[in-house]
Amino acid sequence: MPIKKLRILFLVKGIIVPPTFLALFLWGVIVTKGGGPYVTGKKELTSSYMNTTYSALTGLNVIIGLFSSMAVNIPDFARFSKNRFAGYHQFFALPIIGTLGALTPIFVTSASKYLWGEFIWYMPAVIENFDSRAAKFFTGFSFMLATIGNQIAAGTYPFSNDISGLYPKYINIFRATLFISVFCIICTPWNIIKNAAGLLAFLSGYSCFMGPMAGTMVCDYYLIKKQKLNIHELYKDHGIYWYDYGINWRAFASFTIGFAPLLPGFAKSIDNMLDIGGAWKIYTFAWLFGFFISITVHYLICTYISPPTSAMVDVAVYPEQAGDVSSLDGEEVDYNEKTGVEAREKEISPV
Repeated sequence: MPIKKLRILFLVKGIIVPPTFLALFLWGVIVTKGGGPYVTGKKELTSSYMNTTYSALTGLNVIIGLFSSMAVNIPDFARFSKNRFAGYHQFFALPIIGTLGALTPIFVTSASKYLWGEFIWYMPAVIENFDSRAAKFFTGFSFMLATIGNQIAAGTYPFSNDISGLYPKYINIFRATLFISVFCIICTPWNIIKNAAGLLAFLSGYSCFMGPMAGTMVCDYYLIKKQKLNIHELYKDHGIYWYDYGINWRAFASFTIGFAPLLPGFAKSIDNMLDIGGAWKIYTFAWLFGFFISITVHYLICTYISPPTSAMVDVAVYPEQAGDVSSLDGEEVDYNEKTGVEAREKEISPV
């Protein structure tokens, strides 16, 4: 589906889903008279080796890992913005939406214990217990719409965009989407979400990949290249970003060194009976650990061991933005007045 048509889907999702979450949140608060046992009840840790501090760090790590996966997908949509400043309003919207999205399932799960005698965290099972058929339909439709939108934004489109960029001659967005659709069935995701412990282990394991990746990217762009890229060279075969045989070994090295110490803890999150000593402790803050280790390693490699001098530019070269005045064949073009200009390499004069 073209990106312009996707805007319609996300507009409908933005109108329907947030009110549904707000209604469920208020329902949970009213039914439990302020929170219920899951919110106001006595805390009880079920882990055989974690105390309160490490349990809280694990929960924080899960949330950071979840949202970091969304963060790396932002460029897939932000590149269609009219200018580089579009979308900054999300800085204020995301904390509100994220907080509501986190509180709603907590209060709804607490309400399930209050009404039906057990904690039900799986939302389809909660909807099934509703007495009203209308409530079942509208809530189920809203969650179905939310799931479709989330999978497109966080999974299908970013994956298809990346894979089509690797082999554009053979793979387009549609073919890549078909591939990931089949793969999602083969990997049996229902086994991941069948219980809360399995889902938390999966998300926590996700963060130990995302932390080192984010650290490497942040260091390379902000500390090494000083936010200066030549966009045209990014799309050239054997350009300045070709590195060694098309592979930037510095990035792989910093990612691996940031990720490797987290492997024992990742294994223990899958099999609780494994004895790994105290290695599980750093896994409770895996994202932060991997992030800062990868930043440090990447900076040391690129500064003192093997500086990527060929990939460094003195002046950043970016695509034209709305309001820029560009020179095309000796003729100045104001992008606020003319559109549809063929994109090709040109020098942008300062405004």
